[in-house]
Amino acid sequence: MSEKIQILSKNQIDTKKIALKTAPLFQSGDLIILDGDLSAGKTHFVKGFTEGFQSEDLVTSPTFSIANFYRTGQFDILHIDLYRIKTIEEFNDLGLTDYFDQSVVCIEWGTKFADYFDDYMLISFESKGDNERLITFAGNSDKYNSIIDSLKNILC
Repeated sequence: MSEKIQILSKNQIDTKKIALKTAPLFQSGDLIILDGDLSAGKTHFVKGFTEGFQSEDLVTSPTFSIANFYRTGQFDILHIDLYRIKTIEEFNDLGLTDYFDQSVVCIEWGTKFADYFDDYMLISFESKGDNERLITFAGNSDKYNSIIDSLKNILC
């Protein structure tokens, strides 16, 4: 059974704070799929997430570069944007899965290939007005359902 939690973000700063609180629950080998329309807050979430690991790297949308790595003291955060990737074969040809075990991976627009991944945390962003976003965290395995249980204590 899939666990989930929803939290309302009032603005971009709020989204970053939510991500900052979320980050310590993840470790290398974890996969996060970020879903939402353009400008929904996915990259702002990754900015806060990397701050949660004290990364000093500049976080930018990887829409054109496809992938960015951000260094932390513990491991890298691999930030991927699959918006322009059309097929799973095209994704595999990038060779990025070679880095999955040694990084926390955050994939924007990854839902189109969600069946390819065994387990992951799905974080969805739904616009609720000019700046407000309803952020939904959903796990698809016991590992991520456990993280959801921890998030309930941290975010609620």
